Amino acid sequence: MLSRLFRIHYIAVVAVVGSLFGSVLMMFIGAYHVLLSFVVALGIGEGLFTLGSTTEATGLILESIDNFLLGFILLYFAYSMYYLVTLPEDRRRLGQVRMPSALRVANLDEMKRTILIVIIVSLSVYLLQEITVAETTFELQDLYIPFGILAIALAVRLIPWEMTGQDAKGKAREIEGE
Repeated sequence: MLSRLFRIHYIAVVAVVGSLFGSVLMMFIGAYHVLLSFVVALGIGEGLFTLGSTTEATGLILESIDNFLLGFILLYFAYSMYYLVTLPEDRRRLGQVRMPSALRVANLDEMKRTILIVIIVSLSVYLLQEITVAETTFELQDLYIPFGILAIALAVRLIPWEMTGQDAKGKAREIEGE
């Protein structure tokens, strides 16, 4: 009875599958924005060899970068959830599974830290997009995103994260060298 109750962690498969589908969707949306930026920049549909709005095309490219980043982080989240939560007893066999090194995660703290760093990059891309295509004047609300980036960056820096094996070895060498 108790062993069945503790198998509830398999409900995380819902998060894994949802994240994988979300990742694929965001990759398709990003690819669509890249194609749309070509259509806008080349002025296709407006006349032969007419250049369109480069500002709008730049905004679409930046939006596609944001979509690709979100797609990657959903893929990273799916891998991490699968190997950290769904199959924690099979982590010893992780070496047998061929995963890209960028998607390998050692613990939950590493996953959270990586996701926060990608959020900082995504917010920076969004801020760049807003600055690039903005047609309005500066307002006080425009400072929310830079302050959010700064707050998250400070949090990433100040939170005492659990060290992974490689980080712990490097820190030990630093302490020995002092």
